[in-house]
Amino acid sequence: MNAEQARALVDTGIQQLLDDPEQWRQWAQTMTRFHRYSPGNVLLIMQQRPDASYVAGYHAWKDLGRQVQKGEHGIAILAPIVRTVPSEETRTPSQSPAPPALTKAVVGFKVATVFDVSQTQGKELSIPQPQLLDSGDLEEVLRHLIPTIPVPVQFAPAAQLHGANGVWSPANQTITIAQDRHPDQQLKTVLHEWSHSIGVPDAAAALDRHTGSEEIVAETTAFVMAGRMGLDTSQYTLPYVGHWAQGDPQKVLALTQAVSGRVQSLSTTLERAAQKDPVLASVSGFPSTPSYQKQKLPREEYEAG
Repeated sequence: MNAEQARALVDTGIQQLLDDPEQWRQWAQTMTRFHRYSPGNVLLIMQQRPDASYVAGYHAWKDLGRQVQKGEHGIAILAPIVRTVPSEETRTPSQSPAPPALTKAVVGFKVATVFDVSQTQGKELSIPQPQLLDSGDLEEVLRHLIPTIPVPVQFAPAAQLHGANGVWSPANQTITIAQDRHPDQQLKTVLHEWSHSIGVPDAAAALDRHTGSEEIVAETTAFVMAGRMGLDTSQYTLPYVGHWAQGDPQKVLALTQAVSGRVQSLSTTLERAAQKDPVLASVSGFPSTPSYQKQKLPREEYEAG
């Protein structure tokens, strides 16, 4: 597969997200496992090997003491081509000419091949996998999660929220969660409203943001993050992107990019917190545990594409 064929496969995947609600759920589930990859590469992994759980390049697996098994077909993804190029000149006409500064820039993409751990054999690895949380775990994780969120989180009776599970107020810069909900609902709602706080950071942004797209992005971000934290998402309802996108693949692409950006933001915050918080570190979807760091498992290699 060359880069043009990979791009065509991505385009096909985007059209499937538009036409089939279940494809959006599958894409989000794949994003749960590969949140550091670009939306396009998540689509490529999903289409070629939907059961993949952890991928790395051939040489990365060798460094970990594992060998790709004979006869295995790799997963094609898009890797950025980075070159050193002259940066745009900032001097004024009155200044004397000077050699332009150099900067690194992505000038294109090439196909790279990765393999899932199931396609390899060798040294046993302890790869973090989300474990389902029970009610007691949920309450404890929620208590430790809230202080990591960069905006205030408060609780109030659902009646004060007009029956909503939670509300993000751009004007007041606060998240309010219904206090009389089950911990699993509260945890999902906190993640949803946290996503809103990124997409609609203030009152001015709220005027410009399309409500339909914002709800899709916030709910899907919460779905991905809940899965990473071990919260059972089997009953999670995701909005149908095709209804809002009205047949426009570019709108679907924009949604995947927005979800990816917010998942990266929430994950980065929680992974940093997990390094100091044993409770968050015990949520095995976050690879900041000592065993992960000691093994030096390769982080996802290609974030562009």
